[in-house]
Amino acid sequence: MDAFTTVWRRIVVGMVLSFVISYSYADVHARPLRAAFLHFPPMAYVDENGEPAGKVIELTNRIAAESGLEITWVSYPIRRIYKGLENGEIDIWPGSQRVPALRDFTLETPSIGININLCALSLQGTPAVTSPQALSSSQLVLIRGYTYRAQLDGIFANAKRKPIVAADHRAAILLLEKGRGDYLISYNHPIELALQEQPHINATCDVLDSWPLVYVVSSRIPDAPELITALTESYRRLAEADSKPASFAQAR
Repeated sequence: MDAFTTVWRRIVVGMVLSFVISYSYADVHARPLRAAFLHFPPMAYVDENGEPAGKVIELTNRIAAESGLEITWVSYPIRRIYKGLENGEIDIWPGSQRVPALRDFTLETPSIGININLCALSLQGTPAVTSPQALSSSQLVLIRGYTYRAQLDGIFANAKRKPIVAADHRAAILLLEKGRGDYLISYNHPIELALQEQPHINATCDVLDSWPLVYVVSSRIPDAPELITALTESYRRLAEADSKPASFAQAR
């Protein structure tokens, strides 16, 4: 094989690879992506006009626009989201990193810059929580529809008193005020929103665990790796743009 033939063969191989990569990225953009969210105000919720809203929704819509993706939002309970990711009905979920139940059929992006804190909320005069294990002898209040990290499942199961499940944060805080519960186990963002709506409450939130939000993508869809790349690169570009100081003209 002469040098001329070798050079042309490399050129042809390079063109084929470029075509394959371009075709894979085209697959990502060829259809609307079905994105699910859990009702989790103020991060994700349905507003008064029936539209998806919240910090995570807005960020995801910006990332989709940056990467040329079209997204259709659906609001589901957490178990329906897990099932949809497993069977490929759902393409994307902005959710918790490294959920054991999702490990076998999903891929994840790096962090999207939002952290979730799991907290034990208590009213003034209640002892601080020094470790999750210390909760086992207390009356706990949970929020209906929420799931909690695996390390708390054993504590809930072995608690001396069965946890009370409240319909929402307002109802849960009322249980604490009436002395029917010691600690509300929930997440920092909805807790902060609930306390803003009830400023008379003097409460403390002890952090039990913390982890980042990521984009969880179903590996059942054929273009999952390309979608992960598109989301990751678009988020990186937006994060870099947001971190740059405004120019003199923009700042005026």
